[in-house]
Amino acid sequence: MAKEFFIKDLNELDNFARDLTESLKGDEIILLNGDLGAGKTTFTKILLKHLGVSEDVISPTFTIMNNFSGKFDIYHIDMYRLDGFDISDIVGKGLIVIEWPKGDEFKNYGVPVYKIDIEVSDDGSRIFRIDKIA
Repeated sequence: MAKEFFIKDLNELDNFARDLTESLKGDEIILLNGDLGAGKTTFTKILLKHLGVSEDVISPTFTIMNNFSGKFDIYHIDMYRLDGFDISDIVGKGLIVIEWPKGDEFKNYGVPVYKIDIEVSDDGSRIFRIDKIA
């Protein structure tokens, strides 16, 4: 069952991301879903900051995948314009954060998979729903 977190501002998002990093081991897949402008890349920037990434984190929309080194290797992937993208070579070698994931093949890799749905409320706050799906 999904857990819901209500995020009113960037400070709360920072706390939420920091708390999440404390449970990560570096072999997980995080699937980020939400409308355009919901905060997928902003969340990823803050999450990676707490994992020791000092580089500028931008959306990988045109590069498809960005790789970062921090507490462990991190792969940031954007699947918005892709029908599929083979991640089998990197699964288990670091944290994989995927914006706009498609399909449910991510459940079949034998690593923890978390689906995070981000919903924008009428007042501009966000609802983050996290569900462990594998």
